[in-house]
Amino acid sequence: MKTFDKKTSASAILVLVLCFTTIDAQACGEVMYRMGGALRYHAFITRNPANILLYAGPAEHQHDDAATQAKFHDSLEKAGHKVTVANGPDELAIDLAAHPYDVILTYAGDLDVVTAQIAKVAREPTLIPVIDRNAPNEHAMRERYPNLVTEDANLNQFLKVIEQSMKARGA
Repeated sequence: MKTFDKKTSASAILVLVLCFTTIDAQACGEVMYRMGGALRYHAFITRNPANILLYAGPAEHQHDDAATQAKFHDSLEKAGHKVTVANGPDELAIDLAAHPYDVILTYAGDLDVVTAQIAKVAREPTLIPVIDRNAPNEHAMRERYPNLVTEDANLNQFLKVIEQSMKARGA
């Protein structure tokens, strides 16, 4: 049997500590890998930046408060999109006449106003309506607007639909 001196004991303890530390680091990496699925768009930077117009008409004002709107606006910009907000039909007409937009996000209740203004522009943007999940006409709306997003969708879902619509446009 071999005897251990203080130097050998310290080395053995150091090796054990390193082994346990290495095991923890591998496990940590595994957890980070598994978590990545849930955080797929958390730090998402778009490959296809869009010029987005958020229409804040009467239907929108019934659903969101100013803080939620600002956070959503900022999140879209952090993802790499250029975002403009049009408050009401007059601003919508002015913004559409002044700049070409790739995407317009609006509540389904404001679709009539938005579609009337889109008809007047040369380059038609992709329309992404936001609808209440419990709306009785959700199925019909999904058939008419394939890029439809429900009101309870999270930012990741909005970013995914915007990215898909930009790819479809060839951007």
